[in-house]
Amino acid sequence: MPLPSGKIPPFRLAALSGQPGAHRFRLPLLLRLLARRGPRPLVLLAEAAAGVGLAAEDAAGRPLGHWPRIEAQPFAVPLPRGAATLVLHRAAEEEGAPPPRLGWYPLARLALRWQALRHGVPAPQAAVRALRAQLKRAIWTSPAADLFNLPAYRRYHARHVGDFRDSVAPDAAPPVAFASAAAELPLARLAAVARTLAAQTDRHFSWILAVPPARLAREGAALAALGARLVEAPADAAAGLAAAIDASGEALLVPLDLAGAPTRDAVAMIRAAFAQAPDCALAYTDEGFRDAAGRPAGAAFKPAFNRHLQIAAGYMGHLVALPAADARALRLNPALGGAALHDLLLRHIEAVPPARILHIPRIAYEGPERPGDGFLPLEAARARDALAARLGLAVETAPIEPGSPRLQLRPLYRVPAPPPLVSIVVPTRDRAELLATTLKTLIALTAYRAFEIVIVDNGSREPATFALFEEIEALWPATRVVRDAGDFNFARLCNAGVAAAGGAMILLLNNDMEIIESGWLGEMVSLAALSGEGQKVGIVGAKLLYPSRRVQHAGFIVGLREGAGGHWFVGAGRHAGGLRGRLALRQNLSAVTGACLLVTRACLDAVGGLDELRFAEDCNDIDLCLRARHAGFEVVFTPLATLIHHESASRLDNPGSPISATRREEWARFEALWAPSRHIDPHYSPNLRRDNIYALPARHPAGPRAPRTESIGTGAARPAPRDKPGPRR
Repeated sequence: MPLPSGKIPPFRLAALSGQPGAHRFRLPLLLRLLARRGPRPLVLLAEAAAGVGLAAEDAAGRPLGHWPRIEAQPFAVPLPRGAATLVLHRAAEEEGAPPPRLGWYPLARLALRWQALRHGVPAPQAAVRALRAQLKRAIWTSPAADLFNLPAYRRYHARHVGDFRDSVAPDAAPPVAFASAAAELPLARLAAVARTLAAQTDRHFSWILAVPPARLAREGAALAALGARLVEAPADAAAGLAAAIDASGEALLVPLDLAGAPTRDAVAMIRAAFAQAPDCALAYTDEGFRDAAGRPAGAAFKPAFNRHLQIAAGYMGHLVALPAADARALRLNPALGGAALHDLLLRHIEAVPPARILHIPRIAYEGPERPGDGFLPLEAARARDALAARLGLAVETAPIEPGSPRLQLRPLYRVPAPPPLVSIVVPTRDRAELLATTLKTLIALTAYRAFEIVIVDNGSREPATFALFEEIEALWPATRVVRDAGDFNFARLCNAGVAAAGGAMILLLNNDMEIIESGWLGEMVSLAALSGEGQKVGIVGAKLLYPSRRVQHAGFIVGLREGAGGHWFVGAGRHAGGLRGRLALRQNLSAVTGACLLVTRACLDAVGGLDELRFAEDCNDIDLCLRARHAGFEVVFTPLATLIHHESASRLDNPGSPISATRREEWARFEALWAPSRHIDPHYSPNLRRDNIYALPARHPAGPRAPRTESIGTGAARPAPRDKPGPRR
């Protein structure tokens, strides 16, 4: 595929002889020398090779890495140490098809400018600026992001890991009991953990170490010298952990994975959190990773309590504290092996309100590198079976990203019987070609059929529009058109549609959407119908793609950049994982876009409709989500409902377009109500940059690192903008 005119071409890699379906390319000397020093991010462009896989080999042809899916636009990979050759794999060679070409892009401005001048690219300075933004986005949305961000993270680590200075009185919080299973872990590894524990700044803790009888007889003296309280237990790791938990007394239990170790202030920050919130039922912390040489290699900066993310991927990680009595009452199930702790935590959080679950946004544990959250295959299978038995429904596993060894859990939530009526509210004004795509694909492809269509016509004039209305009414008789000829006010139009709707659930849908899969609405309805102990879903949002199949919406983060906040990871590839796989996982969020937003009638009755007085054009969907959150409803994002959003066709809303005075006024009102600039979104992290949408590590914390709940904070006490969203028909 030739590059479009005016684009800077990559530096071509020399093609080597290969076999059919495997095209080999030699890395230039500079890249080979850099790769000898360690892994590095590399941006590539494969022409005439969309959809193929890529592999890296060393000079002897030994495989070093594999990426199963690449795209025909710049993409980034973490080039492995010692890489010398790249191989493009194509499943089938089309007769007469040109051989693929592979090139690479440096990030240096001078190199890109030289390449632009060499190829006669017009306006080279502007072209370099645009290309560098594209290249950085390719890296930030790829598995190479951690490598690219490594220098920034190491600076952060040097300043802000181990910097907790608070201390609490001995009687202000229970002591901490670390519980571990030694099994046959080498004595040197146990001694390393013991040294870390000996350096704790708060000494109110114990370490309970479960040891098999044979090892206890063989190495009892050496193990006793570690300072742990030894408990005889079976050699199985999960059974050993269960025995250590049983011996934990009246303490704050912290199951300790001995592959890593707590940071020096771990005990201090855990006890301080429980002293601050004596009714805390569970607290968890951020965690860091170290490479094989022991150097800081990255971190998992986590959200506040996120029910659906914990179910899907166990994001809480390796340092979780809960009252030991609660853990003993729940009983760890050793038969689940490596999934036993995940199962125990899920059963625990089901029984406590979110306000009693704390996230401590500080690194309190460091272990080996882990590329993302989720489960390895054996533990995923056990976690799946345990979750399915408890929920009474099927649960499937799936890779978080293509080619990833880590799997997610997906409960197959059921649609209620009988299926609730969904009223699909579509505001529009002319643009019949856009609306036709939205409605015809909706009717043709959607498997969930219990829906009605409410078109809110905002003063259309074109005959083609009225002809389309008649055509849709014939195709789907459960359609009605509501007339509103006033000035454009998106919130008012949606509220008019809601007032005319008869459904128990309302789907707000833009007029420039395209349905591309059958199960999207059933997925959203099944999530919106969830309720139970501590859970009440009010709003569900979908994953939206640009026509290029790159991400337009995968959730809204309050307080990002300018205004109310922003969609994160805009422009990422459809299958990109984003921050620790979150673009591919069901999760709770503070807000989702109103372009495709399912809200329950119960939620609307509780909080009112969209605020048509304050937010006619912008922020109305985010304001609705935050009011729902404050009223106790969960907002859930699902990537399993994916649609195409032809956004640029109906609204020039891109970073380069001017911002209207109306939008700026609405941003100011949103700031006055919700203060997004002064609060960290609970589903984001104070350790991530707020001036960038790609979740980059901050040089310094961008907000307070005090223990936090999933509460949204300020602004929520204001009255709803309307008493009710309108009566049902």
